[in-house]
Amino acid sequence: MKKLGAFLISERTVVTVILINTVVMTLSGFCDDGSREKTLLERIDYGCVVFFVLEAALKIGRHGWRGYWSVGWNRFDLLVTVLCLPVLFGPFLDTTHQLGWLPIFRTGRLFRLFRVLRFIPDVDRLVSGIRRALRASVGVFLALLMINLILALAATYIFGKEDPERFGNPASSFYSIFRIFTVEGWNEFPDDLEGKTSDEDASADGGTQAHEPPWGRVGWSTLGIRLFFMFTVLVGGMLGLSLANAVFVDEMTMDNTRELESKVDALTDEVRTLRKLLQDGTGRHGS
Repeated sequence: MKKLGAFLISERTVVTVILINTVVMTLSGFCDDGSREKTLLERIDYGCVVFFVLEAALKIGRHGWRGYWSVGWNRFDLLVTVLCLPVLFGPFLDTTHQLGWLPIFRTGRLFRLFRVLRFIPDVDRLVSGIRRALRASVGVFLALLMINLILALAATYIFGKEDPERFGNPASSFYSIFRIFTVEGWNEFPDDLEGKTSDEDASADGGTQAHEPPWGRVGWSTLGIRLFFMFTVLVGGMLGLSLANAVFVDEMTMDNTRELESKVDALTDEVRTLRKLLQDGTGRHGS
């Protein structure tokens, strides 16, 4: 039994089951509900969940709770396993009406694929670099969050009536400003607002607004809309995200930079020592 337990909790066995579970879940998406193939894949998927629960129980029984919990990967695996426990009740309940959210927990098991990263050389160095980069980027992310919130509130008060779908409340405005920060299709926002504002002004003036000069009321509103979104793209999209990316990449490569700096410092010390020896030798010959 000990050999069997050791085999079940071995890294190769666990990773193999994770890969099988991933393949089964992928193939299941191509099968029709109620088909024989779908049923077979669901049974294999169910067996994988049972294996993960058994794996956690065996590891806790072998290493104890403290020993098990002290390993970071075990904590991660246990969290994913606990979140997927509702899947075990799927065959006994009507998942269509009572547990329609079960696919969320099924896909959550795919996070265990990160265990494959343990076989990558220098993965600990990579993980430490990511942690260091995230810590260094916290300030930039918080600044972007505050800028997003400020611009979202301003957009709600300014454009809420003209475009309630995108700026009707702070939550929708926050998401819309975040989309603008990505600089993907940001020009659609001012174009749509300009069209709606022009139509409303023209209808309010009985159609006479179309004959006003470009420096009239419509012109100023158009200019204000364009300046607002230009400022948003410049501050959030170009400067903000570029700064966050620069800080993240700089911290990720900090290990290589420090290693290079240490080598340069060592080489500098050697050059100084050699220069000192040459100066001492020259002084002796001269005397």
